[in-house]
Amino acid sequence: MSRLSLLTPPQEKEEIHPYRRPWRSIAVESGVLFVVAGLLYILANILGVQIPDRFHLALGLVLALLPLGLWLAFSWWAERSVPQPRQRLLAVMIVSSLAANAVGIPLVKEFFQVDRWLPLSSAISRIIGYTFTVGIVQEMVKYIVIRYTAWPDHFRTRLDGVAYSAAAAVGYATVLNLHFVFTGSPAPDVVAGRVFDNVVFHLVTSLIVGYGLAETRFGLPTPLFIPSTIALAALVTGIAIPVRAGLVNPSFGLEVSPPKFLFGLGFAAVLLVVLSVVIAFLYNSAERRQREAAVE
Repeated sequence: MSRLSLLTPPQEKEEIHPYRRPWRSIAVESGVLFVVAGLLYILANILGVQIPDRFHLALGLVLALLPLGLWLAFSWWAERSVPQPRQRLLAVMIVSSLAANAVGIPLVKEFFQVDRWLPLSSAISRIIGYTFTVGIVQEMVKYIVIRYTAWPDHFRTRLDGVAYSAAAAVGYATVLNLHFVFTGSPAPDVVAGRVFDNVVFHLVTSLIVGYGLAETRFGLPTPLFIPSTIALAALVTGIAIPVRAGLVNPSFGLEVSPPKFLFGLGFAAVLLVVLSVVIAFLYNSAERRQREAAVE
């Protein structure tokens, strides 16, 4: 043994985590979307940079697909670099987008026709109405997708609930983003704000449903646990939509004034941070209880 090896203290090898950490990916993807929306706001409303109308549709499409591109890069592709990658993430995302386009959006737009009667209702009526129409439809669609595509066989840890729910959220939100872009070709800064809002709202509600699926798989929940998480996620949607609409534009149109744009962006960011911290706490608490039970 050399003298140098005797003098150098042994270095502990860093523990290799077998699974991708989904919270980190969510933070990166959401952070990029927030920065893009903020930069486009600054360019359009502070620096006065006006993008010609003929480029609005093309830029809108790029922005609408940006969350999907970020998810493919930081979530799906990143699974290849871990020892035990999650399976069927891409399938969950694709099926969620197809279900949104074929079932979720037609139910909301054509069957319930919420845009015709809910925007003019009272605040309580809007919350109840959005909860039992948009909220229930969206969360049931994403729940069914995850339930019959990945759960329970591909749930190996509780945090799989985070990963698969994020995949379902990105798939559903991407379709909503594309529908918004093709409705009037709004300005890029408006599109960026709506894209961030859609992704955040679907992320936080899907995370609630994903927690219900994870606890049902690994914990000891009551039979009403999953229905309760779906109902809670629907209620969050029912509250978030009218609050966001009131902050951004009471007339529910495509023209958004600069200060209200920031209010909407800030509301979505705060909602994401607060609910993500709460849900992460619930996951950590469940893991801690499981470890303590195993020791006993």
